[in-house]
Amino acid sequence: MSTLRIVAFTTLAAAAALPALAQTNDYGGYDIVSQPRNEIFYGDTRGWRVFAARDGATFAYCFADTDQSNGSSHRLGWDGMQWQLAVPLRSQPDWEGTLQIDGAGSGQGYGRGGDFISGTAYGDWSIAWLGEAELDGIRRGNVAVLGVGKHDYDFSLSGATAATLKVQECVERSGLAEPAVAAQPEPAEGDIVRFGKAGNWIVNEIREGAQTVACEALDPTGNPDLRFEIDRDYSYIDFRDRGPLGDLGARIPIRVLFGPGSSWSETEVEIIEGRDGDKWARIAEGRSDGPGFLDDAIPNAPQVSFVGENIMLETPLDGTNRALDLFFRCSDRVR
Repeated sequence: MSTLRIVAFTTLAAAAALPALAQTNDYGGYDIVSQPRNEIFYGDTRGWRVFAARDGATFAYCFADTDQSNGSSHRLGWDGMQWQLAVPLRSQPDWEGTLQIDGAGSGQGYGRGGDFISGTAYGDWSIAWLGEAELDGIRRGNVAVLGVGKHDYDFSLSGATAATLKVQECVERSGLAEPAVAAQPEPAEGDIVRFGKAGNWIVNEIREGAQTVACEALDPTGNPDLRFEIDRDYSYIDFRDRGPLGDLGARIPIRVLFGPGSSWSETEVEIIEGRDGDKWARIAEGRSDGPGFLDDAIPNAPQVSFVGENIMLETPLDGTNRALDLFFRCSDRVR
């Protein structure tokens, strides 16, 4: 077995101790192309379709697929143990090849390490085993090339982060779609109340009693590392790069770039604890100081980059114009 068969949970040891099912592979899981007759649509996100598959009465795996301009399609999937990338190339099991993301290897994370990859084959598919480093590269990259033998398969990574998050949700729910949301009770003190939705972006009112004291905008599936908030005095941009960031309360100078061709802007972030309990870097701008990043820069940029000590994040701004329009309408209620 290749050393790149890295599992996501310690359940692998338990699974290995059980007798393998007829359709399982040699680590006791499933190849994400092995149950074509039992694949059921689960949902879609950012140009990817997500499916769940069963092996008889047993949940098997979830995957996201998307079409290339040439009509071919590829898959990113997870069976609860092993992340996999499947492309329509014929090969032999236990193949060894390369995976490059944005022209570099990602064996130790995005843009770092070698490009060695290995995997198996199933029918007309070649399957690459993805470790956490390669998965991180796929989530953060723009384009990828998988080399299997003498053949290369190049593909866009647009929407891949949203796709993998939707696949993860699908596996955690064993492929069962989320039930309809029940009617919400009247807000109590400290409630977060849905104001509206723009594409994948959700805008909430933050209330104290019957009074709206702030609004927030977030995209939990497609862009989970970027959030906006506004209260009576300040507007905020919160972001995280899944790294250490710094100590809570620390103030760190950073540079911000809004899309290719623009100039770097210098500002400062404070490391805060968000309402979700996670650590975030926060840019705060006074509402009385005139147009800032949220009013001016972000609506006119395709992406934003944040760079500072222990901080590096580049993320697209797809859908933020509609979200900010709704966000600022919500802010009219802030008192």
